[in-house]
Amino acid sequence: MSEAPAFFVPFADSAEQADRVYASIREFMPKVAFRPTERRIYRVAYRHNGRDYVSTVGEKEREGEPVIAILEAFNPTPLYMICTPSRGVVTGGPILAGDVQAVVDFSSDEAA
Repeated sequence: MSEAPAFFVPFADSAEQADRVYASIREFMPKVAFRPTERRIYRVAYRHNGRDYVSTVGEKEREGEPVIAILEAFNPTPLYMICTPSRGVVTGGPILAGDVQAVVDFSSDEAA
């Protein structure tokens, strides 16, 4: 997996807007899934029903929607919540990934 960019949220016009959108997604998650950690994740590679997937913020998920955020939770082991507009951002629960092979965090560089 390649190096990750600085934190961003797709379609956000500024770093401030990205932070607001991300915060609202984090606040929504305990209502529909699990309480997220503070970790900011760029990409997650996982296995679901015997198939391998890679979800990356800013790219389309297997269901065709863009990934807006990927959040980490524990239940009691690590679990990743992949959020798209209709799966965890505007409505509904996130795509859950538990059988994870690799996780890439956003770089520690500040967003542009």
